[in-house]
Amino acid sequence: MWYLIGTLTVGGAERTLVDLVSRLDDRFDPVIWTIAEPGPLADAVPEDVPVRSLGAQSKADVRAPIRFVRAVRRERPPLLQSFLFFDNTLARLAGLVSPETTVITGVRAVPDSRPRHREWIDRTTLRLSDAIVSNSEAGAEWIISRGASAECVSVIPNGRDVDRYHQPVPDGYSNRLGLPEGPVVGTVGRLIRRKGHHDLIAAWPSIRAHSDDAQLVLVGDGPEYDRLRREVDQLECGDSVHLLGRRDDVPELLALFDVFAFPTYYEGLPGALLEAMCAELPIVTTPVDGCSELVEDGVHGTHVPVGDVEELAEAIIQYVEYSELAGEHAATAHERAVSSFSLEMMVENFQELYDGLMRE
Repeated sequence: MWYLIGTLTVGGAERTLVDLVSRLDDRFDPVIWTIAEPGPLADAVPEDVPVRSLGAQSKADVRAPIRFVRAVRRERPPLLQSFLFFDNTLARLAGLVSPETTVITGVRAVPDSRPRHREWIDRTTLRLSDAIVSNSEAGAEWIISRGASAECVSVIPNGRDVDRYHQPVPDGYSNRLGLPEGPVVGTVGRLIRRKGHHDLIAAWPSIRAHSDDAQLVLVGDGPEYDRLRREVDQLECGDSVHLLGRRDDVPELLALFDVFAFPTYYEGLPGALLEAMCAELPIVTTPVDGCSELVEDGVHGTHVPVGDVEELAEAIIQYVEYSELAGEHAATAHERAVSSFSLEMMVENFQELYDGLMRE
């Protein structure tokens, strides 16, 4: 069982892959291939799961895909699974040299728009996928609308180890992070524009006007870090905003949060949002594909329109000021995570898919 991914950086698809190979039955023999260097999550891969890197130095490094195609032709794995655009494309092309290899590609988000060259490549190679796995119903509908056969498309939602993300705050944790007393509004995610961090920072002065001891914590790294840092420095209340960068202690950080904000512009089925549900947090998010499948407005959290800074601020203030409502929504979100999005359910669904494909 071969898995192909760009790199094992800290992200939703990467975390899902690591969790999956860590729980597969012994009858499977997983091998992870990364296109670039493995990345920080490689340390979380079980020791008995090989991680093989193609060592690409850039997206234009043609040596890496050539090496992978040669490896597929030489070793002919029965199953090859990929997740994101670049690894999906390479997996489809590699399948041409090994007809006995079943190629499983992924849909992890429903983008608003994409560069024309990506559109052309994706449409041209789509037919080379033997099976397609989407982590959301919206993703499945999207890929079918682009020409995929409905019979080849499966929906397997992300899963998380609920107990890992549902724990008390460690003693002295706030002090170690340098956070003063007060309610903590937090978010976790890669710092890219579509995640809505800029909207959250723009909303922050209004939130502080209602709760002058509130703290905002942004966990994650990415290309928008410097711009976000400049925006924070321009706020009069900037000292209450904490950009922590990439962290390995996300469960502990979630335990510290009082409200989880996720004002994203588009998603698949976001792992960060699922982790917040596991942590039993009240959630403010947007009703985009994936988020709306996890969080029902007024039941598991609160929806705000995409890009609406004023509504975002009001929804967060609501949870900060009304702890009873926050607790009610947090509890129902946790119950939904336990009942529908456990890691065990995700792994079982993938194994059933693999078994079915191997029988064909």
